[in-house]
Amino acid sequence: MTTKNCLACNKPIKGRIDKKFCNDSCRNNFNNRLYNYSIPAIRNINKILRKNRQILEELLSGLENKVLVIERKDLSEMGFQFEYFTELFYPDKKERYYYCYDYGYRSIDSKKVMAVKDTRKKYKMYSFYLQTARQPIRV
Repeated sequence: MTTKNCLACNKPIKGRIDKKFCNDSCRNNFNNRLYNYSIPAIRNINKILRKNRQILEELLSGLENKVLVIERKDLSEMGFQFEYFTELFYPDKKERYYYCYDYGYRSIDSKKVMAVKDTRKKYKMYSFYLQTARQPIRV
């Protein structure tokens, strides 16, 4: 019978036959190395996208209709970078929405934008998952 070695530290593994790591620390280290983007540009772009989303989320939190008109200059001063977005959505020929995941905006004129929360179906399950994940487990 051959023994398997840990994918992270290469030590022999004891226990189940399908085990890949000797402990949680090795599993975490392996996955962190695997999913840590080696290209700095990807890391930087993801950071900008998350910050853009966070800014829009904070602006719209507490608003019932999840729509807010704001000066483009004010968004820029908060650190929002208009060049970075995850999706471009055209509901009709005149409107163009720029989304950072589930939050977005559209230009009203050269100085103002309308920030919005995406209510299309594709984010419904994700939203449900986040709500259930935040609730405490009751026994």
